[in-house]
This record gives sequence, structure tokens and C-alpha cells, in this order.
Amino acid sequence: MSASLPKAAYVQRYASSFNETMKVRCEADGWTSNDRKILSADNLEIIRKTLEDEGPIILEHWYYYGSRSPDRFSFDDIDVFIEYVQSKAGIGDALHVWSFAAACKNENTIVSGKFPDEDGCVPTKGAY
Repeated sequence: MSASLPKAAYVQRYASSFNETMKVRCEADGWTSNDRKILSADNLEIIRKTLEDEGPIILEHWYYYGSRSPDRFSFDDIDVFIEYVQSKAGIGDALHVWSFAAACKNENTIVSGKFPDEDGCVPTKGAY
């Protein structure tokens, strides 16, 4: 997380600039009160335990009839996650969460590298 930005600003900085959310539901989509809800007590407990035991989570936010690509974020704080969902999700939006540790492993890295200094050099060793 950027040290110079407060947590909420960090999330907002990378959020899409299009902030319009769906405010009505399409009845043809079969709305029910008996399906998965992202902020259910069970889901929050799983997220809380994952954050405590494994580290950050990844959130993929799909917009209900949004005509746009999903946004993706990582969170290492349950309160910031809840704040994001409550302030940025619209009715019907689909939110998917993964454990960063389980999803992002050295063996499935597609590229890696180091950022060079002004001479174009990178270290061959170092503490990471």
C-alpha cells in the first residue's frame, strides 16, 4: 500500500473513473433474498480468517449491467474492504474474492523483473 495515501484514497486512486452504479433491478434476472451476499457474516468470517492467516485478498468487482470491464483490487484490511463494498458496489454487482497467497505463486508468475537505477542496472542480490 502506498505510504503517502490513506487506505481509502489508495483504493479510490486505482478505481475506475466511471462511478455510476446500477440503481434499479431487472426482474427478469430472478431476484431472491436466499442467495449469496458478499457481506454476509459467513463470507466476512472467511475473509477475516484469510486476512489473518494468509495475508491479502484480491477482489474482482463486476458491475451489474455496467457495460464495462470489472475492476480488481487487493486488500489487507477487512474494514477497508467493507468500506469499499458499501461505498462502491451497486445493487446486483458481483464480487469475487481470492486469497492472494493461494492465487499468486512463484510457479504461475508470467513475468518478473527489477526496476533499474538511472544507469539501467539492477541488483543480482538483495533483501526482499
